[in-house]
Amino acid sequence: MAYEFRKVSFSRETPRSVSLQELNDEAEYGKWELARTRISVGGTKTVWLRRKIMPLTLSS
Repeated sequence: MAYEFRKVSFSRETPRSVSLQELNDEAEYGKWELARTRISVGGTKTVWLRRKIMPLTLSS
């Protein structure tokens, strides 16, 4: 199974509700799922999202 990844970062000042809403929208409309989350020492939240790469089928 092959995946594509996307990295999203939120500053320390970003409210939790705003970041959750953005991630929810990505999951609902873009078919992304949470792969990894990291909070750095400075408070920056970095989230990696992934989704399956759909193979293209060529019709003859």
